[in-house]
Amino acid sequence: MKILKKFLFGIYFCLISLTVVLFLQIGFYSVSLPDNFYRTENDFDSFGLGAYPAVTVKNTAAESLAVSAGVKKSYEMTLMLYGIIPIKNVTVKQIKTPELIPSGEAFGLKMMTDGVMVTDYGSVEGAARFRSPAKEGGILTGDVIISVNGIKTETAAGLSEAVQKNAQKTEVVLLRGEEKLTLYLTPEKSVSDGIYKLGIWTRDSCAGIGTLTYYDRKNCSYGGLGHSVCDADTGALLPLSYGETVPVCVNSVVKGVNGRPGELCGTFMSASANGSILLNTDCGVFGHSASIPDRRELPMAFKQEIEIGKASILTTVNGMTPESYDIVIEKVDYNSSSAVKNMVIRIEDEKLLQKTGGIVQGMSGSPIIQNGKLVGAVTHVFVNDISRGYAVFAENMYEISSRLQTEENYGAAA
Repeated sequence: MKILKKFLFGIYFCLISLTVVLFLQIGFYSVSLPDNFYRTENDFDSFGLGAYPAVTVKNTAAESLAVSAGVKKSYEMTLMLYGIIPIKNVTVKQIKTPELIPSGEAFGLKMMTDGVMVTDYGSVEGAARFRSPAKEGGILTGDVIISVNGIKTETAAGLSEAVQKNAQKTEVVLLRGEEKLTLYLTPEKSVSDGIYKLGIWTRDSCAGIGTLTYYDRKNCSYGGLGHSVCDADTGALLPLSYGETVPVCVNSVVKGVNGRPGELCGTFMSASANGSILLNTDCGVFGHSASIPDRRELPMAFKQEIEIGKASILTTVNGMTPESYDIVIEKVDYNSSSAVKNMVIRIEDEKLLQKTGGIVQGMSGSPIIQNGKLVGAVTHVFVNDISRGYAVFAENMYEISSRLQTEENYGAAA
């Protein structure tokens, strides 16, 4: 009798434990999996998630009928755990699978800001004292000054000239995030040169090297870098007025070590632009290319198709020709709070590790290929383990570049 009671208690305990585990799994997947998916046109069946084999996405009978009949392009499906336990409903949108040309080429960026960004305060030596009128008047680092005394400010020199127009009461219009503010300042006349100044350091342009991720032949566009171009001092996204890309030759690599990532060193090969920069976003820079290379296109992977396991990246660490190197995708985060930290990758290729030590500055944007599809791009390095880093879904980048209209001046395939 005692043995039977122990046996029944054991079964009861196992059932309770299993129930708790299932509820924890359902809660985890409900939070960590997204509410929206893309899938290929004419696919009507259930599908799985590459990084979570236990989860599948199933149609209801009514939805399947409507989709197969061509009535719907966007519809609901249900996430299922082990094919039997519902997790939550998600929205699925059918689109034609994008075909993109992976790049991996290093490219130069030249950008002019839309307005003048405040990067730091400076003290102006006046007749009586040192002061920063901007700091006293409420200007913060990261603010973008768009006009002074009614004059649009496009450069630091233009800002200085505009201040002189009404030095007794200078009107400054600026952007602070999404908020537009108007402040009134009293500039200080510098004893050294007699010029009225606000007491700020500013930035109106930047230049650098990154890696091009892909070309889209359909609208003559490109996507690159995989993350935004930010101000080096404030970390704020640089507002783009206009920009251009130029070809780059990688001359050398500063090899990184844990705690100090390295960088690509290159030379701009021409003063002439080979593309425009139209957007500077969280997911990278985008624009039109003067020529689209005549290379093979690859289908873009939707996020649910990405698997944990082996993959490769295309990147340029010498000259102007990208090479393929082995990596491993260690983690896929379908519902990351960051637009660009969607995957964790690790460099496995001994040749690349020997050359760079791991991921280095300038490799951001290097395309990631898995199972013959473009799945994403390198974005960040882990400072304390430079063999590993973050990557963005190609899907996130394509959502932005696909909205660019075809530009007639950029169109011929090369």
